[in-house]
Amino acid sequence: MVQGIYHIGIHADDPAQLALFYRDVLDMQIIGGSPADDPFGVSAFLSNQPDQESHHLAIFQEKQFAHTAFKVGTLADLREFYRRVGERGLPIKMALNHGVSLAFYFDDPAGNMVEIYWPTGRACHQPHGDPIDLALPEEELLRDVERFPLPADGMLSIPEPWRPAGPA
Repeated sequence: MVQGIYHIGIHADDPAQLALFYRDVLDMQIIGGSPADDPFGVSAFLSNQPDQESHHLAIFQEKQFAHTAFKVGTLADLREFYRRVGERGLPIKMALNHGVSLAFYFDDPAGNMVEIYWPTGRACHQPHGDPIDLALPEEELLRDVERFPLPADGMLSIPEPWRPAGPA
């Protein structure tokens, strides 16, 4: 069952600068991001409640990563939606273990990228994405999730040295 839209990924020419805007205007916390040499390119990740959701807003310099993310309640739900999307003949663009979630991505019939994800309860710096095969047995997928640590201090995102420049 889909629980709702829990984050969006948007495009910006300067993700770090836009992250500062959301931090200063909406009191969001900058909880992650990546430099240009990262597979996801330059990005910034923000959350209003980092103890409950690893991120609510992802800002990417690369337009192809813009998306809307729907959260599901169980790994079985994720796998069911994966099956349904495949049955409709929609190509799966990618399926990833983000550490904090298992997810897959596809384009809806209008060309908008959609992510469906199941939160793992594990912690990981974002962005992160190891390719996974959601057709594998559930036990194998859960073993892969266990590589990631449980949250420390209630935070789902593990801080890294990278932060956008600007006043604290």
